[in-house]
Amino acid sequence: MNAIEDREKALEQIYFLNSEIAFKVRSRRDRLLAVWICGMTGTADAEAYAGEIFNVRMAGADDEGVIAKILADLRLASKNVDEQALRERMEALSVAAMQDLVRQPPL
Repeated sequence: MNAIEDREKALEQIYFLNSEIAFKVRSRRDRLLAVWICGMTGTADAEAYAGEIFNVRMAGADDEGVIAKILADLRLASKNVDEQALRERMEALSVAAMQDLVRQPPL
């Protein structure tokens, strides 16, 4: 391999690693978000709700789709949480999820 091919391969590896980390952080954040929502609504099964959020993501939705789903669910539960508060909570949970990921021992 020449230097250009080595660099290209290294950049691909960095891209895939960054994508994997982003996926893990988003997944952890969504699980933490599900626990928070279930605590507010009195729903006992946070894992099932996290699964619903995961299904929304797998259907091609981004954070906007997840936010829309959660706001609709909160309205059905007669909970008054505005979109800005939800976005702020998601941001805080993203930071917590990243910290959790960093603290995990390597395999």
